[in-house]
Amino acid sequence: MAIDTQIRSKLLRKIQRIPSNRLKEIDDFISILESSTNKKDKNLSFAGAWRNIDDSVFEDLTDNLIENREKNKRRINE
Repeated sequence: MAIDTQIRSKLLRKIQRIPSNRLKEIDDFISILESSTNKKDKNLSFAGAWRNIDDSVFEDLTDNLIENREKNKRRINE
């Protein structure tokens, strides 16, 4: 935890030395980093979601996968 604080302090000092006309670039870069982190967290939130799925439900989903996708595709195109 102390290392995180040191790194953050170091980054802030570096940012303070950057010319004003370059701050937009830094902000854009940080936004990209934030959005990629959020996506990873969202994806990981699904981990284990199907852990306790009933075997018959799983078989139905997999056996009828192509048919179900075709039905959904028609709804999207309408």
